[in-house]
Amino acid sequence: MDIAYPMAANLPDLDSLIDTKIDELIRKDFGGPSVAQPRVGVLLVQFLDGNGKSKKKSSWFGHVTEDKPLTPWESWTLNVMCLPLGDVDLPGPGDQALNPAERLLQLSLLSFESALAEVMDLVDHHKHHIPPIMTLDVLPFPYEITIDPKREGTQRLAAEDESWGHYIKKIID
Repeated sequence: MDIAYPMAANLPDLDSLIDTKIDELIRKDFGGPSVAQPRVGVLLVQFLDGNGKSKKKSSWFGHVTEDKPLTPWESWTLNVMCLPLGDVDLPGPGDQALNPAERLLQLSLLSFESALAEVMDLVDHHKHHIPPIMTLDVLPFPYEITIDPKREGTQRLAAEDESWGHYIKKIID
């Protein structure tokens, strides 16, 4: 790509979360049988600010924790389109025809570069709403990544809700 962009490097937790969410998006929206029409999946990325009033919460053994309400200060909705092979005709270098996978890859790169340039332009011009950074952490703001936020409550599988991992995560939180 010919666009310089900021990125967070050497953050294995973030990389793992992104990989997990991409796998979830593929499984939910693109994992079915192939069809001849493009499919669209939605990712919602929310950046949260916890500088509100904190609530004290008692837990087992008299341990008191403070719950800070997290409010989103910025939300990004990413529409991800999966194109079927053979849907786009792009001329290749020297007017040679590219195979369908190469054409879609080229189209995806052009679309991604355009979207990234638009995001960078918006971010550079609208910075007044960003809360002050009060920590030296690499990731100063909590964030959430949600797959298909409108379908979130309706399409849950019973097996996912009842798994031990889900149960243990609830206990830890």
